[in-house]
Amino acid sequence: MSIRAAQTAALSALQASQAGIAVASNNIANASVEGYTAKTQSLATNTLAGATTGVNVTATGATVDNYLLKSISSSATDSGYADVFTDPLTTVSSAFGTVGEDDSLATLITDLETSLATLASNASSTSQKSLVLADAEDISDSLNNLSETVQSERGNADQKIDETVEQVNNLLYQIQSYNEQLTGMDTGTVAASELTDARNQAINDLSELVNVTYFTDSTNQTQIYLGGTQLVGSQVNELSYTPSGAVSADTTFGDITVNGKAVTSSIDGGTLGGLIELRDETLPDIQDQLDNLAVTLMDSVNAITNLGTAYPGADELTSSQDVAAGDAVSGAGTVRLVATDDNGDAAEILDIDLSTISTVQDLVDTINASSNLTATLNTDGTLTIAAANDDVNVAIVNMDAVVGDDDQGFSDYFGFNDMFTGTSAADMSLNSAWRDNPSLLPSGSGASDSALALGDSVIAVGSADVATSLSAMFDENQSFSAAGGMGATSSSLSNYASEILSDVARQTSDAQTNADVADAAYSDLVESFSNQYGVNLDEEALTLTNLESAYSAAASVIDITKSMMDTLLEMVQ
Repeated sequence: MSIRAAQTAALSALQASQAGIAVASNNIANASVEGYTAKTQSLATNTLAGATTGVNVTATGATVDNYLLKSISSSATDSGYADVFTDPLTTVSSAFGTVGEDDSLATLITDLETSLATLASNASSTSQKSLVLADAEDISDSLNNLSETVQSERGNADQKIDETVEQVNNLLYQIQSYNEQLTGMDTGTVAASELTDARNQAINDLSELVNVTYFTDSTNQTQIYLGGTQLVGSQVNELSYTPSGAVSADTTFGDITVNGKAVTSSIDGGTLGGLIELRDETLPDIQDQLDNLAVTLMDSVNAITNLGTAYPGADELTSSQDVAAGDAVSGAGTVRLVATDDNGDAAEILDIDLSTISTVQDLVDTINASSNLTATLNTDGTLTIAAANDDVNVAIVNMDAVVGDDDQGFSDYFGFNDMFTGTSAADMSLNSAWRDNPSLLPSGSGASDSALALGDSVIAVGSADVATSLSAMFDENQSFSAAGGMGATSSSLSNYASEILSDVARQTSDAQTNADVADAAYSDLVESFSNQYGVNLDEEALTLTNLESAYSAAASVIDITKSMMDTLLEMVQ
């Protein structure tokens, strides 16, 4: 080999070592950057006319397993989805409390049963009626609060959907930016490899948020899809969503769209998919269970309280149901309306054959034909039956009356003596008139004797058959329809409340387990990727040492050949 050839070879070795030192140093500097892969050099021998003339750096970068990258993205989607549920369900579960706690729903129902049993043995006690109503209001307040908690978490989920959509859009633009920078770039360079790392990391971050699919074409451009909708291609197609603001059980949410096309049904993974399921399925299921309990409790209690009458009667009774004059009344049997004096004795008896009543107006006209009772259709849609003067009160005795498709009692159909009003757990409330005047709580029923005459006792002080029936009802199984993942069942009210609590606790525990499993699987894949393609500081330090030695050796060769060349020149001179 000539001196010139040796110099050329040494110079190429010096340049290759210098480039390698730069690559190793860059690896060490980026060791803690998420998604960064260790870069290596590819070298090739230079030849000229069959003779070796040195070494050449042909490429610098990293080659990774695309299957592993896809697996990481898929696992990120699972992890993002699973992580959504734990905190909201923990909040709801905490609001329910635990079985046996003083303020748990099941305990509150048992408390009401106990106070009703006490009332049955002391029906004339106004203070005991106050305790019964306080316990009843504790139940309605608890159901209101639980419903509010569920809807609040739905509202939080809806806001997070909006925030997540914004994060998704930001990542889409990042990926598009990396695509643009990589356009036409030599893939065998450090810059291209680092941009590819950053793009892969952005795809992982995006996958954690939503279940996208992707592929990279022959021009090194990555395209992103959500179902059949392209999100990144020649341009970014943003997701769009408008949150609903205040949320209730009746709220209808808008779709997530791309260029006006609804894509919500395509979203079933990642944080976004989890939030949609939490908002639209998981939490509404819990709300359905609460509503099922509330409605069954209200119907069961009201059916019994409407069989009773307060002693010595009420000044007026107003329906909880809205009616109109032309509404049909489909009834049979006889209902007894009685004007009672202050001793609970009959001052006027009005027995109404419901088969003769076709409309609400017919009922109003029949009552208004009496001397001591009036009926009024109020502007708010309710019906009031009242005493015509201060000397009498109003009492309703159902007799054998049945009204409506469900064969309800007369008072129950209209809701004249409802303990609870409302249609769901969210709006369930205690009869406000009873709260203000506990003596209006009917503990007994009126006389149904067909021979009842003026002056006879209609309701006696201390009558307790209604209170006794109410207490017994809480020990009996009620029929519950299927709701929120719980099948149709027959259970006591307190046991059903405990079943809801247990179901929410189970869901919370399952959510934590699922999140732990998904997070562990994701972490394992990321760790595996890092072990294979990440920076090993010990290896990089050894590489630097070897490259420095090679650099020094190449430099020595250059010094020696320079000295030899100088000697030859001196000899020639």
